[in-house]
Amino acid sequence: MRNNNKTLKMSSIALALSLSYQVQADDMERDPILNVTEVIVVHGEKAAVTEAATTHWRLNEDEIKASGAQSLDQLLKNVPGLYVRVGGQGTPRVDVRGFKARHVIYLINGVPANGAEDGQFDPSLIPASQIGSVEVSVGPTSVLYGPGGAGGVINIITKQGEDAPRLSGRLEAAQDHTFNGDISAAGSGDNWQGLINYSRQQTDGWPMSSDYDDTEYQQGDVRENADKTLDNFYAQGSYLLSENTQLMANMSFRQGEWGKPSRDGSGSGTAKFERVDDYQAKTFQLGLAHKFNSMFTLRGFAYHNQSDVLEIQYKDDSYQVIKAQQDGRSTVEGGNLQFISNFDQAGILTTAIIAEKQSWQSRAITSSSKDKNKSGGGNGGGNGGGNGGGSGDSSDSFEDSAWLYTAALEYQYQGDNYGVTVGGAFHDQDRLTETETDYSGQLSGYWQALEHTRINMGIARKVRFPSMRNLYAQSSGNADLQAEVSQHLELGLLQDIGYSTELNIAGYYTDAEDYIAKDLTSVYQNMGDYNFKGVDLQLQNNSVDDLSMTFSYSFLDTEDKSASDSMQTLEHRPRHQLRFQAQYQLPFAMRINLNAERIMDQIYYAQQKVAGEKVLVEQSLGDYTLVDINLVQPLLDDQLELYLRATNLLDENYYQSESLPQAGRQVFIGVNWQI
Repeated sequence: MRNNNKTLKMSSIALALSLSYQVQADDMERDPILNVTEVIVVHGEKAAVTEAATTHWRLNEDEIKASGAQSLDQLLKNVPGLYVRVGGQGTPRVDVRGFKARHVIYLINGVPANGAEDGQFDPSLIPASQIGSVEVSVGPTSVLYGPGGAGGVINIITKQGEDAPRLSGRLEAAQDHTFNGDISAAGSGDNWQGLINYSRQQTDGWPMSSDYDDTEYQQGDVRENADKTLDNFYAQGSYLLSENTQLMANMSFRQGEWGKPSRDGSGSGTAKFERVDDYQAKTFQLGLAHKFNSMFTLRGFAYHNQSDVLEIQYKDDSYQVIKAQQDGRSTVEGGNLQFISNFDQAGILTTAIIAEKQSWQSRAITSSSKDKNKSGGGNGGGNGGGNGGGSGDSSDSFEDSAWLYTAALEYQYQGDNYGVTVGGAFHDQDRLTETETDYSGQLSGYWQALEHTRINMGIARKVRFPSMRNLYAQSSGNADLQAEVSQHLELGLLQDIGYSTELNIAGYYTDAEDYIAKDLTSVYQNMGDYNFKGVDLQLQNNSVDDLSMTFSYSFLDTEDKSASDSMQTLEHRPRHQLRFQAQYQLPFAMRINLNAERIMDQIYYAQQKVAGEKVLVEQSLGDYTLVDINLVQPLLDDQLELYLRATNLLDENYYQSESLPQAGRQVFIGVNWQI
């Protein structure tokens, strides 16, 4: 699956130079209802009722730039109710209000991005340089997103050609041969816009905290097996055939390889020595919107997302002798068609039909060879092909798929000082051996009680079908699994309290039944009856010139009602999260951005022997504080920016999972430029 990335680099540079000569036109006037990137219908200048009636956070381009974040996961860690953690796979995962990453729907310009195998998405694959804004919806979200999304929905809106510089880029370096860079080119005309971007991430690993003491599997100042190389090429464009018809397209290609840092041997968990030796992914999206008249609009998109991953597990920390390898392909392809009826003052009715095919192909080879070079190829891109060499090797191939269908109907009404949205959807998962059907529903509304006071409330029933891994994984799959069902209740308040200060607070209560988790034999079962309740709070203040401050707090109480009394608290879910962000511009134009977070009261369960038997015993992870700072100095009329940023400024030695230490202090120096 390896390709020479030199061709990719040269192609992107050539495209960038060709677009840089295009003359950018004035902003194009487009009816928002033609915007396929927004799943929820927006008409006119008002926000959609669904956004006002539920908890909705938005990160705009200025906030993204000020944060200094280099990828999507770094952006999301400052959103209330979200917890970004790194576990045993070495990949950032975003948990929302107690739900794990597989319960979060990721969209790129409105198109699903989650993988077919485990239903998850790696947010570190999306560089910040491609992102124009990020929309985060949690709680009783719209039925138009389809099944899943019990945790929430994250829609990444990429930069648009009419808003971006003709040519821009970034170069950044840090210790341990860490390098991040990108180049973008954009253009627009009276009826078109387009943007292309190439980015590269590479590092030999990240530094350990100076307070870390060497253990069995981690010695030295650099994290073992934490190297990473990733190339990312992205292009998007749209074209107005007429003022009532718009075409859009997106495509991306990614390739790379990286290590999965193992447990360091300090706990009871087993250390695994794994790498992603080859990663290839491609995405294609095509969209169309046509406004028949002032009342009726048809819009939709088709998509194909494919990723090929070669994962290798080694026998020890020398990473020389292969124990097993899996060559897998995840494919998600489908379409979403919306018919919108705009009744003007009487509201908007949206009907949606979604069809999606999820496919997973893999070939696993277990090697008994003592020589790395005799372990076998596994060649064939995850489709069951390839030949494994070496005496005594065993090979297992797998291929399966499932169709997922959704028919949804949502109505939103917006009056002078209140709004209501109600929706329902029918879902069908057509599997290899059976078909399962279920439904979801949502009702929410807001009331502008006073000029500076808005109250919102919502309820919802959501459904998540088991993933390909849940159903068919060779050692842990269970083809008899049923869909998870969750019920949500939320009450929120948005209050302007004067002095340029705004308070946004939401309380929620969620029940999740038939939650899919592994039992003591490591087989997936519908075994959980979970309850989540908590509060998300954000306080923003802009009362001082050139100073913006945000304080947020999230409280989460979890309970597994089906577990014994000693194991009812759910693991890896912090009870308290506090965050503070401040941005200040000095008189000589230097900008300072500060981010601080405090994570407290997080537990996990470890196996211990009690009276000769193995049992799970509750353990606590240490509380930790992380401070990031970003200093930016504009030059040449903002055409050039020099910056210095530091992450984990206090060099905290901290853990988000048992025996998996995280990065110590990192200092980056870089330059942003644009023409």
